[in-house]
Amino acid sequence: MRIWIDTDGGVDDALALVCALAVSEGRLAGVSTVFGNVSPRRAARNAALVQAFYPGKSAAVHVGADRPLTGHPWQDAHAIHGEDGLGGVTADHALAFETGVVREAHPDETADALAAFAREAGAAGRLVCTGPMTNLARALLRDAEAFAGIGRIVCMGTSLSVPDVRRDRAEFNASSDLEAARIVLEQAPKLLIMPLDTCRRVVMERAWLARLADRHDRPVLTFLRRAHAHYMDAYQAMEGIDGCYPHDALAVAAALAPEAGLFAVEPGRYALGEDGAFTGLLRPDPAARRIEVARDVDAARALDWIETCLTVSAELTPLGGRPYTGSGKDNSNAP
Repeated sequence: MRIWIDTDGGVDDALALVCALAVSEGRLAGVSTVFGNVSPRRAARNAALVQAFYPGKSAAVHVGADRPLTGHPWQDAHAIHGEDGLGGVTADHALAFETGVVREAHPDETADALAAFAREAGAAGRLVCTGPMTNLARALLRDAEAFAGIGRIVCMGTSLSVPDVRRDRAEFNASSDLEAARIVLEQAPKLLIMPLDTCRRVVMERAWLARLADRHDRPVLTFLRRAHAHYMDAYQAMEGIDGCYPHDALAVAAALAPEAGLFAVEPGRYALGEDGAFTGLLRPDPAARRIEVARDVDAARALDWIETCLTVSAELTPLGGRPYTGSGKDNSNAP
């Protein structure tokens, strides 16, 4: 299995990367970044940082699209994820971890890298998109045939229903670039959608993560605990839960562990709704292409799977393998 993660650099993206690295024993095929929770350049720093906890060579991180396909302005999620996307913990990071890892290029080059991965990996390829779907849409527009043989594409985004409690009337990933989401729904082969409302059935509690971090006492879990503090504070203020929804880790689970039976996956014909009630709503459409949707999740088993990934990551990452020191500030100008 070869794994590529397309990320927008937030806290749940970091957890998803840790889970993917656990499954791949610390080696991903590649990472690309997109605007969303933070800028794609900042997201690249964050992805390089997560990989730096693991010994060995990090996968290249390709800086991707910095705006929607239509070029309209986009809104970040600093209020939820922190200014740096990781709850402020990057102030303590050493600065060498991204050298030779982050590749700054034109978004078309990143789209081409995605297509090259899909073509080379074939049935062994797993592509997981945890942010706006712009990079994948650009890749499909440039070379759709490259994805014909890929094993699975999983995108976290859209929603089958309107969540009961939301600070806005939109699903973040799909609404950040609706045109890209439509292209992916219409063209991406082997597509599985992980919708927002399915993700919200799994609550990762603050105490649960703290127990894991204390039990294993490894830098990568200390990092995740610290990064999640701001994220969980935001959810506690907004929704009254002392925890968070591990959206992106669930997308990774669907892509990398289908045999675990965590999700009720059903095929269907869906398109983005046009009624304006909730931007990013997925509606049945008999004229649409058939895709697969994770309509439900076994929350307890999903948390067990995440716990297993964190335990494996603790074993993979040595006590000395910390890319942050608790001193030296982040003086980079990554936006």
